[in-house]
Amino acid sequence: MADSTLKLTGYLASEAAIVFAGTQQLDSLADNEYTDLSNEIDNSTNKYAYVDLRIDLASLNPSGTDAGLEIFLVPTVAGTTYPDWTGNSTSDQKQNQPYYVGFVPLATGSAVKDAALMRVELPNGKYKWGVRNRANVALAADAGDIYWRPWGYLGDEA
Repeated sequence: MADSTLKLTGYLASEAAIVFAGTQQLDSLADNEYTDLSNEIDNSTNKYAYVDLRIDLASLNPSGTDAGLEIFLVPTVAGTTYPDWTGNSTSDQKQNQPYYVGFVPLATGSAVKDAALMRVELPNGKYKWGVRNRANVALAADAGDIYWRPWGYLGDEA
């Protein structure tokens, strides 16, 4: 009888930047402010299971032990309409919270910030990203970028 071994696929595509085309992007994002949603990404064909995110921020000086970014993934089940999302706001938005997928802590001290959020599960169809700045300072005018890279698991008969 053969054993089944679950293995990582490795990355399934090159990393791609998440594009925020709305009014409020990462650039100059105030403390506690939400971005507008990113451009749509369609996972209907590739059916990637997970992504790892790489956060590459321009130099900033976060303060406090709670400094970081909140990351949100907003799916569409219908394929054409998205749930309510409020961007460009610094007040808590209860309709945004169900789409929270992780927190990326940022070290204090003035420097370029590189961070990662691993193993974010993807939906079957289309989705968009959102971010909330919790760095306790505004992001730079040219804030940097967030990149996604998909991966999954495969079964291998041993």
